[in-house]
Amino acid sequence: MIAFTAMIPLAGCGGSSGGPQSPGNTSPEPPQKPINTSLADLKYSQSFVNDASTASTTLDLTTKTAISASSSGSTLTIRYDAGSQGYTVSVDGRSQTFTPADISAGSSASGTETLYQKTDGTNRDYLTLVKVPFTGNEATQYVGLGFWQRNVVTDARQDTQYTSFTYGLPTGAAAMPRSGTAAFRIDTFGLVSKPGQEPLAFQGQGMFSVDFGAGVFSAETSNTETSLVSGSGIVGGGIDLIAAGHLTSGNQFSGNALYEGQYGSVGGTLDGRFYGPTAQELGASFNANGADGYTVAGSFTGQRDASATPANLTLTNMTQSQLFYTQFTYNMVGQLNWQNAETFTYVPPSSDLYGGQFTVADKVVSNDPNFTIYRKTFSNSYDSQEATLQLYKPGAGNSELALTYASFGHWSTNVRFGTGTQPVDDYFAYGLTTPAKLLSGKTGTGRYAGVLYGTATTATGRFDVKGSSRFNVDFGKQSYSGALAMAGTPAGAGKVDFGSFDFAGTLGYSAAADITRDGQVVGQIRPQFYGPDGEEIAAPFSLQSPENSAAGYAAITGATVAKRQ
Repeated sequence: MIAFTAMIPLAGCGGSSGGPQSPGNTSPEPPQKPINTSLADLKYSQSFVNDASTASTTLDLTTKTAISASSSGSTLTIRYDAGSQGYTVSVDGRSQTFTPADISAGSSASGTETLYQKTDGTNRDYLTLVKVPFTGNEATQYVGLGFWQRNVVTDARQDTQYTSFTYGLPTGAAAMPRSGTAAFRIDTFGLVSKPGQEPLAFQGQGMFSVDFGAGVFSAETSNTETSLVSGSGIVGGGIDLIAAGHLTSGNQFSGNALYEGQYGSVGGTLDGRFYGPTAQELGASFNANGADGYTVAGSFTGQRDASATPANLTLTNMTQSQLFYTQFTYNMVGQLNWQNAETFTYVPPSSDLYGGQFTVADKVVSNDPNFTIYRKTFSNSYDSQEATLQLYKPGAGNSELALTYASFGHWSTNVRFGTGTQPVDDYFAYGLTTPAKLLSGKTGTGRYAGVLYGTATTATGRFDVKGSSRFNVDFGKQSYSGALAMAGTPAGAGKVDFGSFDFAGTLGYSAAADITRDGQVVGQIRPQFYGPDGEEIAAPFSLQSPENSAAGYAAITGATVAKRQ
């Protein structure tokens, strides 16, 4: 038999608050029910709010490997009885009560965790509750982490139901912060299972960042994995939990989760909430399922850390410096190092273009209120280049498209070519990208609409290009399609309609797609998601309008940004 919880340090605690008395009752009010104020000292019986995930795993005890596995979010109940000092836990049709008489000799002597064991001859139950997070030394006061495992062994087969949950004394909706940012130190624990492989436990620590005003969060932990059979462990880069999403009603949050380990990566979902009188702590549970049977279920708890700086979560509320890797077509990459609202450095994607420091002194008047424009001359030992940098403004102040996470820029200059110079127009996308593969477990569809800007070069001259874009995304199939429609305005009068172009591709980090016109490949677009849930898309593109089009041959380069409708 394989007992997962015996090899994973876990946590547990709980709580909820009593409701107000009904007004207008002339009879004497009944005495208010006492409530617990800390998980460290439970005095009263209480049922606890919680978030839970369950992994169902079948194991071959001969080979000590998984046969099959799946995971999902669960509806769990957990109740503490002050009289017996026991816990009753129920989930997915199974229930068990654990009392002090069931405490195992394997419980922590220091009191950091309590392990209960109980069997009726068929069901073998293990409940682990942790008071001090595995990677910390300070007990949580308002949130707890628990793992409940039920094993049923038949001959050489073990069927296991493994539920990971967080629970406790939640923050009241009225007490939740609605502005500002915060950082929490988090500790995560969980189970990994994949057919043909040994089951693994993972544990780690990291940071949870939240912008209460924008209602968004991100989380990341670096983990170690331990085999539950051989006991061998793996630590190092690439064993991570990544999550991001939105705050929901009251004290809750939910979003996407991505687990990456030695068996690969798998995407799923996460649900959690804040705990304590003023949201001092938090807890969440997550689950993920891969097409190959790769399954993950786990939880994390967190404590607010005033000494830590939360990550930037929106372009409209940047609280610390940020290095953006600017994305161009054909896999070219530059850098925009944001230092503060009026100071940044820009590094173009190729060595023949010069860049450097920009300050408010380099800002010039823009003829389009939706752009901020900078102009500066950069020099080296050979020559000088006067460059203009236009940045599309994020936020509600943009009258065309109010973006929160994504933007784009236009870098224009003239470079030496032979005895003369030639104009260069480079368009790039940048912003707070959705972590690669985070949306791999997302389902449903999304429709995005946006704007595009670019520059066209034809036999008759150069054109400023403007138009619209649309993206239709099928998250379940991890694919997308869309179209670009654009027109050009030359330096003189008149306008040229370049028409519409189609594209389609598969989701993936910086994955490019062909742009087509009447079935002919004419260019490339490189869309990328931005925001905790892929709320926005930004994409540089480059194409050649066919000679038989209404505008004739034109080389067009530009960028588009779009927002989910």
